[in-house]
Amino acid sequence: MVHANGSIVNELRRVYGSSTRSLIERLRSPSKRHYLRVNTLAISTGELLDLLKSNYPSYRFGVDEYYSDAIYIEVEGPFNVPIVDKKILVDCKAAESIVLGANLYLPGVRKCDHFRKGDLVNAVAPGGERIALCEAIVNSDELRSMGKGMVAKTIISKYKLPAIREMIEYNKGLFYPQSLPSIAVGHVVNPQPGELIVDYCAAPGGKTTHLIQLSRGSSRVISIDRSIGKTAKIVETISRLKNPSNALIMPSDSRYLDINHPFIRPDKALIDPPCTALGFRPKICFNKSLKDALSLSEYQKQFINAAVKMLKPRGLLIYSTCTLTLIENEEVAQYAVNHGLEPVEILLPYSEKVYYSDIVAYRYSPFSHDMNGFFIAVFMKKA
Repeated sequence: MVHANGSIVNELRRVYGSSTRSLIERLRSPSKRHYLRVNTLAISTGELLDLLKSNYPSYRFGVDEYYSDAIYIEVEGPFNVPIVDKKILVDCKAAESIVLGANLYLPGVRKCDHFRKGDLVNAVAPGGERIALCEAIVNSDELRSMGKGMVAKTIISKYKLPAIREMIEYNKGLFYPQSLPSIAVGHVVNPQPGELIVDYCAAPGGKTTHLIQLSRGSSRVISIDRSIGKTAKIVETISRLKNPSNALIMPSDSRYLDINHPFIRPDKALIDPPCTALGFRPKICFNKSLKDALSLSEYQKQFINAAVKMLKPRGLLIYSTCTLTLIENEEVAQYAVNHGLEPVEILLPYSEKVYYSDIVAYRYSPFSHDMNGFFIAVFMKKA
């Protein structure tokens, strides 16, 4: 049974009509393809594909039909999860990884039954669904003294993928886990030699590193997020991927970048702001409200304001979100048009072109091509 905030469901109904409930059910399951962006500065797509096939023979891998730097793993399942007596209740973030086969780490534990090392336990998502059978590798009494670390190894999960962040290839920086629509954003930006590109909400650095990769270090990237902690995540991602150092990392609230750094004049601006993330799959917790969407849409518009003032004439703004509401997508895009930008039509594989008032934009739908929900709009600043 799906439980979702009624107001946000009504907002989704503005887009999906009578299919809204089916949409929410589909969001609870992963796409059949789980994507990895190849770090082509470190390895070729063919070489990584061969390496993955050799090291993980029980999984099926392929290269995306449109994006040559995107490799996918076929997600297996759903499987029945055996029920045992002992349970560990995990938070939403942990649940969305464990359901795909990730192991259970301490930060994700909300509460648990008493268990001993070697016991079989069920990982239970908020809402009560048993999403995995795990083997405890510590005693429950040890959790209080653990600062971090693995609590249980997943044996059977509802869906099956390799533990991505434990893969040798991940730790060598050969790929970055990224949804296909998010990979598409980098190709839409299409960095060119000598261009100055500002990534306004850059943490944890997925899109920044893709821009570095696509330009092979020939464009200049300013990568911004609002705190030292967030910019540290960007630095960590760049370091793991061993990317060239042509990105300037700045801790700053980029809503006020035009005030704090008025001399920055980008050729292109990338805004992928905080959002309700309703397009994420698998979406175990559907706990956002209409109030959240309204608040975030006002937040998103502030980034638009700064970018419009800073862009060079005929500069491009690329706006993207991983959510599905009109409030955070088409209505923010219309706001951009009302404040000096012109919509730009592009060719975008897998997406659905949408028209709304004065704008044209692109949606990825869980109903079409089995994608994560996503939104992309491109604008040009008037000369």
